[in-house]
Amino acid sequence: MARNRGRARKAQPVAAPPPNLRTLAVLGLLLACIAGPVGFVVSLVAFIRSRRAGEKNTVALVGMIVGLATTAAFVAGVIYFQAVFAGQTGVCAELGPGDHDGAFGTFTCPEN
Repeated sequence: MARNRGRARKAQPVAAPPPNLRTLAVLGLLLACIAGPVGFVVSLVAFIRSRRAGEKNTVALVGMIVGLATTAAFVAGVIYFQAVFAGQTGVCAELGPGDHDGAFGTFTCPEN
């Protein structure tokens, strides 16, 4: 002990704790159910980080799949409702082009 008197101790490197990627993956999965694109991105980040850390992260993979499926369903729904409200299917297909009186007022079906 007498030899170290007055000298600073050499700092020992401390290993950083492994990142908790499970929390990020679960957050991504939950967001994928609510907001598909956001959940997909968060799950993708968790998946990439877990791969770099050498871990298998099934929850992140499921979050990416659910995020893509939710996004695809949303886009398909938007396209379908746009087609219905534009008159390409439904009432206008039956009534034909022109002005028609409906339950919510007068509407115009375009000519094809």
